[in-house]
Amino acid sequence: MKLPLTGGCLCGAVRYEILAEPVASINCHCRTCQKSSGAPYLALLFVPAIALIIRGNVKEYATTAATGNTVYRAFCPECGTALFGKNSSFTKVRPVAAATLDDPSVFKPEKDMWVADAQPWDYMNPELPKCSGNFWE
Repeated sequence: MKLPLTGGCLCGAVRYEILAEPVASINCHCRTCQKSSGAPYLALLFVPAIALIIRGNVKEYATTAATGNTVYRAFCPECGTALFGKNSSFTKVRPVAAATLDDPSVFKPEKDMWVADAQPWDYMNPELPKCSGNFWE
């Protein structure tokens, strides 16, 4: 994967760079990812927090995850594009919405997580490992 990875929101008001290799590439099927994205899952790159450079202003919305942790979802206040997350239990890694990359074809999912919440009409790649909860547990 050629670094830096770059991306941004739909209107261009928020841009970002990822300066280090992602720690993980995951499809998250949890209900909060489903609701926040309006899709059956959210494709996420987990990157070192210090390697994520954000230009522009984002707004954050806090929710309580199934684990009880607080999840902060960052989005562009102009166009509403969901971009990043933060989790109160792991602060050194940030999830980035893979579809917001300038070249989203570099995303290669390694696992499906929160498959217990997956919708019955959602097709999951049978070759990917499955986690009923978080991939790090």
